[in-house]
Amino acid sequence: MEVMKAKGLIVQVIKLNDNDCLFTVLLDNMEKITAMSKGIRSMKHKDFAALKNMCYSELELKNRNGLYLVSSANIINNFYNLRNSLEKVSFATYVCEVAKTVSEYVVGDNDYFRFVLNTLYFMENAENKAKDGDIITELRRLKAFFEMRTCSHLGFAPSFHSCAKCSCQKELCYFSLSRGGVVCADCKYESDIPISEVERKLLAIMSEAEVKKVFSISNIDMTVVKKVEQITEKYLSNKVEYCFKSLEYLKKILES
Repeated sequence: MEVMKAKGLIVQVIKLNDNDCLFTVLLDNMEKITAMSKGIRSMKHKDFAALKNMCYSELELKNRNGLYLVSSANIINNFYNLRNSLEKVSFATYVCEVAKTVSEYVVGDNDYFRFVLNTLYFMENAENKAKDGDIITELRRLKAFFEMRTCSHLGFAPSFHSCAKCSCQKELCYFSLSRGGVVCADCKYESDIPISEVERKLLAIMSEAEVKKVFSISNIDMTVVKKVEQITEKYLSNKVEYCFKSLEYLKKILES
């Protein structure tokens, strides 16, 4: 039986019975594998802490006809503080579902895997960047950045500096989901979304700027963040053509 060692992020846990669990794991090259651990539901199991959802661990795996059996697991980062807040864990669950869903299109993209881990880290520590203690707005900002950058990694980076229809660079005050970028007033469709100059520039930064720089941004107005988040959320769903269950749950949490 082939044995391999790998680092991976647990993005889904399925209980098989009273003792065993099945795990969906994203390896650091964005390959998605299914792994099983026997007896893992017991708190006395040696790998219990390292095989929790949203845990980044070093794994020893035995390959049995495409199904991996976990021989051992050691924690690298369990993102413990995500679990201290219902809002944080809800945002992070959405991030993991998106990463799991798009994984087949970005296999080999180690940068995207690191970006997923960094997003979880900054969500875990959202209070450090939150303006006036507004953690929800900071989480929304990180979500919008994650959605926009995911689109870029998938090859759907929008155009923000000229009209996606006529290429002019004036009055770029609408965002078109169908045409993949901003459009001018003359080229807009009825379904296109009005955006301000501030919102357009923030979207461009999220799409194009150095990742480290975007993570460090702070003090953005709540109304701007909400508008940008609405656009990135719709744009990602439009491009991947997928309805994320965790997103619906997240919206219910935010509404309550």
